[in-house]
Amino acid sequence: MTAELLEAAHAYNEAPKRLREAIIKAAQQGETATDITKMINFTYSMDYVAKIVREALGPRPRGRRKTTPDSSGSPASE
Repeated sequence: MTAELLEAAHAYNEAPKRLREAIIKAAQQGETATDITKMINFTYSMDYVAKIVREALGPRPRGRRKTTPDSSGSPASE
């Protein structure tokens, strides 16, 4: 039982670090804070996810948002 408790405690202590690393990796691949927040089922708020990303990667460059083409094939205007 002691080994099981130690293993559970270790996993609990490592979980925030692993989630933070996964958030940063997703942001590096172009996901937005909103997308990441939805993917992690709102475990952290969108504002906190954005803060993690800003601290790790710096401010988001302007014009980085993903655009989806409209029916004519040109990028959608924002």
